[in-house]
Amino acid sequence: MNNQSSPAQLLFPTVPANYCPEGRWSDIFNSFIQLYLNNGTVNIPGLGEVTPSEIATINQELLDLQNQYDALTSNVRSGIITPIGTSTQVTPITFSTPMPTANYQIYIEFVSTQTGASGGTPQAWSIVTGTKLTTGFTLRTEITAGNAISEVNWQVFSLTTT
Repeated sequence: MNNQSSPAQLLFPTVPANYCPEGRWSDIFNSFIQLYLNNGTVNIPGLGEVTPSEIATINQELLDLQNQYDALTSNVRSGIITPIGTSTQVTPITFSTPMPTANYQIYIEFVSTQTGASGGTPQAWSIVTGTKLTTGFTLRTEITAGNAISEVNWQVFSLTTT
């Protein structure tokens, strides 16, 4: 379908030079709308070349994309853990709403207030065995003194596969 050969047009009846009704502004404006704007048309070149079947296919593809987006955004939870100590810390995390399944991925981000690279050994994290549920999980972090970790950002997400 090639509808790029000419621009789209808005076509309205010509307003006569003697169109000058009297009365309140709202009445004049509503009269103008009824007489002229309501009788306008939109001309989009090539639009008639799109079949009802093609329109149905496009609408279905849009619906499929919207459903995929909705499924993705409804399967994400996130939060922040503060304050963070400099040792092993075990933190239970509870979701505001349960995930559809306990088969989700976990992303952890350590945030440091330190600008240089002179910290101690790298931080580590793990999930406590048996705590990964649809309602949350328990996070175990190990933070070395000198790393200046101010918070841990966490995010869980479940990507559906087709």
